[in-house]
Amino acid sequence: MAANDGSKVPASSSGKPPGKSPSGSSSSKKADSSAKANPPSRKLRVLCLHGLRTSAKIMQQQVELAQWALEDIVEFVYMNAPFPATGKSDVEKRFEPPYFEWYQANQDYSEIYGLEEASVHIIDFIKTRGPFDGLMGFSQGAVLAGALVGLQEKGLALPDVPRFTFIVLIGGCRSKALVLRPAYFDPILTPSLHFIGEKDFMKEGGELLITSFKDATVIHHPHGHLIPRLGDEELKTCRAYFQKYFDLKFSPKS
Repeated sequence: MAANDGSKVPASSSGKPPGKSPSGSSSSKKADSSAKANPPSRKLRVLCLHGLRTSAKIMQQQVELAQWALEDIVEFVYMNAPFPATGKSDVEKRFEPPYFEWYQANQDYSEIYGLEEASVHIIDFIKTRGPFDGLMGFSQGAVLAGALVGLQEKGLALPDVPRFTFIVLIGGCRSKALVLRPAYFDPILTPSLHFIGEKDFMKEGGELLITSFKDATVIHHPHGHLIPRLGDEELKTCRAYFQKYFDLKFSPKS
């Protein structure tokens, strides 16, 4: 367990050890090739956290299949979670291993293990591969992303790295973990974009997560638990959201 980064992420009270992290510098070795260098570019840079028991490469493929057509203004940078999958992956019939996860949890998700390691892992990645304008998460990655942004605003997570300008949450929910509850005590001020699937088994939790954010934009889609292809109107909303922050960053200041 890393302990020298100054992280203030609350520790689990259970005392149960987390799963074993991959050996070596996994954030460097496992990350998608798009994160290998940080040349200046006129694009938003968005750090992406994949879903449970998938990977950076898998999320990249999922986003590409969604065809949001944002390549001209957004660079999505994908990173692997710190822990190898501790169980069966739901995507093994469609995507090849290896698979990773951000943390482990007990049966009712009231306790999670590995939160500090995940936080340190993300901090190290941001320091070596950043800066990033936005944070995007899918499924378990969205649960973690939303909670970390809320904790960071309260001085409880991601110390010594800049706050994100915006966050994008796909198929996420508000965590039930006791250790993450402080993230939601006050409205989260970071502007957020939420994707809610009508057939997503996490739909109810995703709608509850929206209420935790003060400045939330919501895109509804008819699909299930996935990174969705969008209809014309939803694509316009998605494009306009990213375009807003692109213009704020790159338009000449008057």
